[in-house]
Amino acid sequence: MMQKDWYTAHKTWRAMILTPLSWLFSYIAKKRRVKLQKQAYQSKLPLIVVGNIAVGGTGKTPVVQAICQYLKAQGYHPAIITRGYGGKARHYPFMIDQTTPASICGDEPFMLHQLLQDIPIVISPKRVEAIQYIEQKLKTVDIIISDDGLQHYAMRRDIEIAVIDGQRQFGNALCLPAGPLREPITRLKEVDMMVINGGSRVKVCNDAQYDMQLVPQNLVSLTTGEQFAFDQFINIMGSQCYAVAGIGNPERFFNTLKSLGFIVEEYPFKDHHSFILDDFKSMDDEKPVIMTYKDAVKCQGFAKDNWYYLAILPEIEKEFFEILDGKLSLLERGKKGGKL
Repeated sequence: MMQKDWYTAHKTWRAMILTPLSWLFSYIAKKRRVKLQKQAYQSKLPLIVVGNIAVGGTGKTPVVQAICQYLKAQGYHPAIITRGYGGKARHYPFMIDQTTPASICGDEPFMLHQLLQDIPIVISPKRVEAIQYIEQKLKTVDIIISDDGLQHYAMRRDIEIAVIDGQRQFGNALCLPAGPLREPITRLKEVDMMVINGGSRVKVCNDAQYDMQLVPQNLVSLTTGEQFAFDQFINIMGSQCYAVAGIGNPERFFNTLKSLGFIVEEYPFKDHHSFILDDFKSMDDEKPVIMTYKDAVKCQGFAKDNWYYLAILPEIEKEFFEILDGKLSLLERGKKGGKL
């Protein structure tokens, strides 16, 4: 209910009633930040934090994917740290391996491991412990990327990258619980770079904004791995489909499918939903089921032959990587590049 209020153009009566609590939340968050930063852990390795100031999906994970692939191509040996939201490991920190299921490490880390199999991914709700694990056990790693963690002030960071949903942006611009923000919009003045995931640039006092598009590539069968071009798929299966999305902004996924020519029957689930076969009981076998890759990794154990996921490729404008290069070069020379 409240998410609808958050992303309404005008402030609803519910949001107005909760606004004093938002002020309190913002005040407590600021005090907490000051306290944690005084004793924050400084890694000897460069640390890039990719996060956001709004709850829900903004596209952080594709940005992490794109940065890691770029760094590998430049000769770096990156590792990823992440909380592992939704995972149920018996101990932390731990590193994902080929036997780790999504139920243990969380859906987004599992997805990243599938996409970046040669890059270590270390899970811990306490990210400092994940950093220390890398420092002690993974001697070849020379740079760390934190998937989320912009508000995890127990760790010092060298470069901050905020990801913004270019369509929803900041909703009613209020902090929790009246709005979707974890911190006020003014926080974005401090970050090194902002990646805008689709949509238009945002009006903040920070010009370091770079566009990202999540470009649809093809449809992939969950059971066989076979890939289909969109026109080919529609010619074979028809244009009607069930669309399943357990992500922060399901509407973006549904609209993408519609733009590709599909007639969509929408099935939104909450972010990080743990799927079971019963979730699909109302869907017959006459129409294909299309989902995100993030959801597909949790459904492969019981997938049917007519289930597919939409493969996407994150594309960030070239200048973003040029600026990132410059900041890393300054860090390596011991100068003030990011937030040393």
